[in-house]
Amino acid sequence: MKRWMTFGLTMLLVFALSACGSKTTSNPPGTTTGGTTTGGTTTGGTTAGGAQDIKVTATNFQFSPAEIKVKKGDKVKITLQNKEGAHGFEIPDFKVNLQKDGSAEFTADKAGTHEFHCSVMCGAGHDNMVGKIIVE
Repeated sequence: MKRWMTFGLTMLLVFALSACGSKTTSNPPGTTTGGTTTGGTTTGGTTAGGAQDIKVTATNFQFSPAEIKVKKGDKVKITLQNKEGAHGFEIPDFKVNLQKDGSAEFTADKAGTHEFHCSVMCGAGHDNMVGKIIVE
């Protein structure tokens, strides 16, 4: 009886750990240009207000796209959608910090490469949830 209980608890632990560490994605990370995915970088479409509309999907433990390119002076609207787990999205250089699904707008007024990362502690792969926004 004790052996079966130990076996059952071990299997439960294995199942729980594998569920937490899942890294499946329905679409490969890619490039979006006006809503079309084709590679590894995103250049967003335009919203009615003139801002570039960039959709970012968060899964365990990555962002898609992981690289975003915009022009200096562009107005940018970032929309975060969580597909797996609970994640945030922060670009410290532009004071953008989404704590859950939603949108934020900013002006890309600083040329260069700026890091974005997950702003909600989401598990063992949290530190791997990074990307970059390149302002040209």
